Amino acid sequence: MNADHRPVRTTIILGGMGALAWLLADWAVGGYWPWPLITFGIIWLMTATYAMALARWSGRSILAVIFPLLVLAMTGVVMPRYGVAFGLTLAVLSWIRSGICFPRAPLLSLLRELFLCGGGGLVVALWGPSTPPTWALGIWLFSLVQSLFFVLFEPEPSSSAPPPDPFDLARRRIEDLLEG
Repeated sequence: MNADHRPVRTTIILGGMGALAWLLADWAVGGYWPWPLITFGIIWLMTATYAMALARWSGRSILAVIFPLLVLAMTGVVMPRYGVAFGLTLAVLSWIRSGICFPRAPLLSLLRELFLCGGGGLVVALWGPSTPPTWALGIWLFSLVQSLFFVLFEPEPSSSAPPPDPFDLARRRIEDLLEG
């Protein structure tokens, strides 16, 4: 993972943008949330944006995450209850993150996703959002928990020396060629 991606910061920012989108959507519809059009649509867009960022950070093709996102879109729209749709969203997010983008041994992947997605969902459930501002805070809180993935499970490689300057390497090669 390159240090210039800054996935922890980006995860937190994406969560904040999702929370802001939630508040703006609530303002636009005047507090009336027809299921599943707006509610699930915002959650799906947030998941899709995050999945594309995960694919980019892991070096995978964005096409690799399209199938799980389509599965989520097709089944999530017809879910009659919020809990089932949100549980499905957590499962698809786990599938994308630990199954496609950052795969590990199956047991390790399952444990870290139970800890992060299950823990993030539990934190939001315990938060008990009931109004649009508390839902927005819950979304942001969930993204804070998800950013722990890159702190606990996928740390950036630490290097004591900075990478060599490409121009310096080129100069050395030219000097070696001229010296013969």
